[in-house]
Amino acid sequence: MDAQTLHKVCRQIYNRFPQVEGQKPKIKPQTEEIFLLIFESRATSADGKSHHQIVRATVTKNGKILKTSLSR
Repeated sequence: MDAQTLHKVCRQIYNRFPQVEGQKPKIKPQTEEIFLLIFESRATSADGKSHHQIVRATVTKNGKILKTSLSR
């Protein structure tokens, strides 16, 4: 995946999941055409407790997001 495509995908993820904005993803190739991007962040809940959040996105090498998930 080239840098321009990665930047485009990251912008889409940041718009949908603002809690991970500014985080660089870990990129794990699944096949030659499909990549898994993992964004991690810490969030504070309303009661003041901190918890770890992970956004996972399955993306084609052309930048099409196939699937996203957010941990709780």
